[in-house]
Amino acid sequence: MDTVAGPKARTNRAAALHRRAAAVVTAAAGILDETRPAPADQRRQYELADRLRVVAARLAPGWSGANLDSLTVDSPAGDGPPPFVRVGTAAPLDDARFPALVPLIGAGHLSVDTDAREPRVAGLLRAVLLRLLGGAPAGALLVRAVDATGAVLTPFGALADAGLLPPPAVDVAGLRAVLTEAEQWVTPGASGRRRHDRTLLLVVAALPELTGPTDLARIEALAEQGPTAGLHLVVAGWPPPGPYASRAPLPQATSLVLRNAYALLGDPPGASFAGPGAEPPGGLNSPVFVETDPPADLVDAVCRRLAAQVEAGSRLALADLLPATGERLWEADSSDSLTTMVGDAGGRPVPLGFTELTPHWLVSGRSGAGRAAFLTTALLGLAARYGPDDLALYLADLGDGESFVEFLQTERDRSWIPQVRAAAMAADREYVRDLLDQLTAEVQRRAEAAGRAGGQRFAELRQHRSLPRIVCVVDNVPLLFAERDRLAAELTAQVDGLARAGRAYGVHLVLAGAGELGLSGRADAGHRDSVLGQFPVRVALPGGGPVLEPTNDSAAGLPVGSAVVNTAGGLGGPRGAIRGHERLIRHPDPLDHPEVVEQLRHELWEARPAGSAPPVVFAGYARPLLSNDPRHRAALAGQAHGPAALLGRAVDVARTTVAVPMGPAAGRNLAV
Repeated sequence: MDTVAGPKARTNRAAALHRRAAAVVTAAAGILDETRPAPADQRRQYELADRLRVVAARLAPGWSGANLDSLTVDSPAGDGPPPFVRVGTAAPLDDARFPALVPLIGAGHLSVDTDAREPRVAGLLRAVLLRLLGGAPAGALLVRAVDATGAVLTPFGALADAGLLPPPAVDVAGLRAVLTEAEQWVTPGASGRRRHDRTLLLVVAALPELTGPTDLARIEALAEQGPTAGLHLVVAGWPPPGPYASRAPLPQATSLVLRNAYALLGDPPGASFAGPGAEPPGGLNSPVFVETDPPADLVDAVCRRLAAQVEAGSRLALADLLPATGERLWEADSSDSLTTMVGDAGGRPVPLGFTELTPHWLVSGRSGAGRAAFLTTALLGLAARYGPDDLALYLADLGDGESFVEFLQTERDRSWIPQVRAAAMAADREYVRDLLDQLTAEVQRRAEAAGRAGGQRFAELRQHRSLPRIVCVVDNVPLLFAERDRLAAELTAQVDGLARAGRAYGVHLVLAGAGELGLSGRADAGHRDSVLGQFPVRVALPGGGPVLEPTNDSAAGLPVGSAVVNTAGGLGGPRGAIRGHERLIRHPDPLDHPEVVEQLRHELWEARPAGSAPPVVFAGYARPLLSNDPRHRAALAGQAHGPAALLGRAVDVARTTVAVPMGPAAGRNLAV
């Protein structure tokens, strides 16, 4: 009999041995995972657990250590971010348990060996973040996050407007921007190591796929330098799997290693849970059941409370930015420029003006970010400083809101701001085209007058003629260019021509809206001679970063009520560096001070020149009434020049009556 097996038999035997070995490995891994650290004498374990529960209640009271189901949105915070935070429940025996605490704020970091794609880790991160935020005074803890899944920290979205937790970075570019901000936080200043009055927490829920060794080295360097500079890290998925699995533990971090049913907690930095000679040699000698996902309604309620408290604490009084009125009303002269206070930086009012060097503004911010509040504050300041002979306002809002209602008559209050010549709410694009046409014609008249006077500048021309500076504000500008049609092209050309010619003759534009405002998509957007190049003043509100240069990220994470004011066309520089052309400001919301607005409007209205007429108001949502038509009224008064069919009101600044004369001449017919 041939004892040499054939190739097929050898292959089958090898496959069987492989399956048997794989089964043994799987069974052994399961047994090892379910094997807990062996406790010592049970009675001592009960006594020790009792003592540790008492100690934990003292070290981590309330938000930092109590059971989450015992906390409410009104549970009090401490004097600062809690130094200890609960990551789970240690259970040396099933009925002998105590809170598992980690020293974090002021001490070190927390690392988890599995990232937040594991549901237990996602719940743990949300619980730890909720404890830290709930236990700190509003604004004392800033959070920056990286989450390649894009969903782990979604319940904390209400913190974005307050600047406490901007939307997490989801890709490598976002990761590197977050790391750059953290590095600036820990970089020593001119006088030595920085001392911050707030704590920065960097949460890494899941690293992006293309994270490289240089990025990991930056995280390690931040972990090494962070605690002494008020920076702390919570990193899930460290060390990263794959080629980086052999990387060293995160410096100065307490590690948490997940098993199938529990986790093992390593020693905190510079200390040990066990005494010398303990077996096993390191870490907490007890399994830890990690924190479960906190209730979503509790997370949302705490985030909204913190956001409201931050907003209330950062509110600025409108009256602090307005000039003294009364007998000193309209003392400023607009011959050389217009200047108003738009906000506060470090306790000092920040001026912003219209001059030949800064003739036009772009203002960008997402919906609800305070764009109307910023514009209203600036315009009220101008109206309080410059009288109708020095300033004329034209206001147009293409959105559904009523951005400029504070300047106009209402059914309840018939006063108005006398500098306003015309205004539009829910305006059509055709209205804005007519408005720009009228302003272009005014610039041409002024240019011709200057030419006849020997090429005089605007300031010299004003000495001989009553020429107010004109400020035209158009809000929701992207709606002008939403359709790439002939009208959009005409509007772009009008804006370009008016911006170029108007600066020398006292005509200034303020274009506002969300995102890039519809103009930056042009190929020549980056050049000084482009349309955008005519707008050196850029104001970025929350969500308004696109109005700045792509390399300028100073508007990232802005809270509502603040803005970046840049007077160099959005140019940036090293993050955190002092920029003479850029200021981070707080600005008030006039809606918070209705009595101040009402008092100022009435004071300006009562001081209006004799014979002043209220502004012509176009409301795109309102149907014209025949009884209000001036030509119809003239006909009723016997002042009609001849029979005519009145069709409606034109979409223009003057709200002209559209009529067809029905005289005796042939061909005077109307077909509908």
